Amino acid sequence: MNESVFFRVVSLFLFLLYLQDTSAQEQKVKLGISYASSMYSNKEQFEFSNGEETIVLNSQHPVVYFSKEYRAGQAYSIQQVSGPRTVDFQGAAAGTIGNQDKIILANCGHPPLTIFKLKIIGVEQGETFKFIDNYRRTYNIPFSTTTNLGGYPRGDDYLISQTEGPRQCRLSFNQGIVEENSITVLADCRKVTSTNPPAPQYRFDLVTRSSDSKIFNTYYESSSPVIGGKGEDEARYVAFVMYGKNIDGSNGNYRQIFWRDRKAGITKLVSKSAAGEQGNQDSSSPSISADGRFVVFETYATNFSGTDNNAVRDVYLWDRTTEKLTLISKSITGTTANGESYEPVISGDGSTIAYTSHASDIVKLEPVFKTPNVYVCDVNGGSTAFITNDFETGKAAGGYAPSISDNGTKIAFCAYTGRLVKNDSNNLWDIFLWQRGTPILKRISMTASGGERNQGTESSSRVVWPSISGNGEFIVFATTATNMENAEDKNNAQDIFIYNTMTDNVKRVTKTNESSEPNGDSPISQGERIGISYDGTWIAYNTNATNLGVPKGNIVIQSTRDGRIVPITRSTYGSTARPMLSRYGNYVVAGCSEKYDQRFSSSGIFVIYTDKGPCNNCYE
Repeated sequence: MNESVFFRVVSLFLFLLYLQDTSAQEQKVKLGISYASSMYSNKEQFEFSNGEETIVLNSQHPVVYFSKEYRAGQAYSIQQVSGPRTVDFQGAAAGTIGNQDKIILANCGHPPLTIFKLKIIGVEQGETFKFIDNYRRTYNIPFSTTTNLGGYPRGDDYLISQTEGPRQCRLSFNQGIVEENSITVLADCRKVTSTNPPAPQYRFDLVTRSSDSKIFNTYYESSSPVIGGKGEDEARYVAFVMYGKNIDGSNGNYRQIFWRDRKAGITKLVSKSAAGEQGNQDSSSPSISADGRFVVFETYATNFSGTDNNAVRDVYLWDRTTEKLTLISKSITGTTANGESYEPVISGDGSTIAYTSHASDIVKLEPVFKTPNVYVCDVNGGSTAFITNDFETGKAAGGYAPSISDNGTKIAFCAYTGRLVKNDSNNLWDIFLWQRGTPILKRISMTASGGERNQGTESSSRVVWPSISGNGEFIVFATTATNMENAEDKNNAQDIFIYNTMTDNVKRVTKTNESSEPNGDSPISQGERIGISYDGTWIAYNTNATNLGVPKGNIVIQSTRDGRIVPITRSTYGSTARPMLSRYGNYVVAGCSEKYDQRFSSSGIFVIYTDKGPCNNCYE
């Protein structure tokens, strides 16, 4: 190669290096901050600045970027603005930007940890069950054991869920608030076996009858059933409203609350005084604990308490073991409150009751306040507080129609106000989520994209009943809004939507088996409460649609996972009332105008085996 050619080659090489260096310098990259560890508190947040703007690092945003774009070779510097502890940037708080986006790892530490354990039973040879916690740690368990789950930051919300396995395990103590004392989560993965006979000839069990099955109440004489029982006693207990003339002391003049043990064949009057007298006015809206021991209800009756002189509805709790009533909606002084109280619901474990009240003396409400409000009562401790607080002043801002999780730590409710959360400007009813230990409410009736829903064809102040699953992970509600999903909603009907409290995702459940839109309202009544299983995998509702596998006006259950629909009633005439679903979704309880139970010539309230799983309690 001669000198001229060599010079040209070298010059070209140097020019290409120059172009590459120039391109690198002009390339724009981002600067971000991330938690250095996967273990961080879900109740804390840290603020950082690059000298021009501030960004927030928290559990909802574990990786955040400054909006400023940097050039390769440009200097940067990050300072902590706020946070519960001083952050260690591990020597990277200042430096020079390279050719790629730069993530600074922030060691934020965490509050003191409480050690958790998982006790799992019922794992058979060759099986593996997988679990995950809300810190995204996973656990694969191939045999029955007690294993260490590690530390959890005190004061945090915790949740441990099953993700895989040959069957659904029954979890206990798997969610709540991390306290100082160690917690052992129980996972019962045993196969469900039954000592009861297989599904009998009679799929429908009429419950609105006397213990001796000689007196019956029809569909038009009964209403509002709820269902309890778990394990092999799933669906064993039912509470409901009926006149019940000549049943356990009722003369049939007023609507009363009754409780039935389907296994023992016993029907008891719940709404009666300590002296055994039936309620002297109407009672309604029962709610039952998971084990069937407790029933809470609202009543106009005045003979359940010696101090009941408010002439409005009050809330009482019935205990099966004592058959006594306890006033729940009481004032600070222990008498009946100065406003009506209603819509009670009890947690599955019987520890907590939520209800709606217009009263201003259950706790002292500071003016100016609005009513009604949703109250939460600790049954064992006796304390009561309202949870419908104005997000700025903390004063009572209004709410109603509560639904409560199995352990009482989560409550969903409806409200027609813009004062419960920031940026509520749609001037429509909304569904909110209260979580114990978290002062800020969450509005969950938002669209899939996080925006505000439109009004649809419903009134702006419609009362809509949310239903929260027993494990607290899912909330279902009904609306005619047409913008809830990214997909277009054209059926001009009420649909059911499910919200995931862990991921904040929302989706429509009510679709046909072919994934098309229903051609009628689901449920039938506006804003009606929807039955939901403990784990949120099944819902029950009646529908005016004719393309969901049943004639108009019938009941179905539907899987929230794959959308599968199981018909429950197929009547071509008559009507059905609001259905509720048993703990594992194997039974529906509902009022029906047809005489479904072949043993008795009466309509009424029926417990119906769904045919979707094992029949633990089909009684003949």
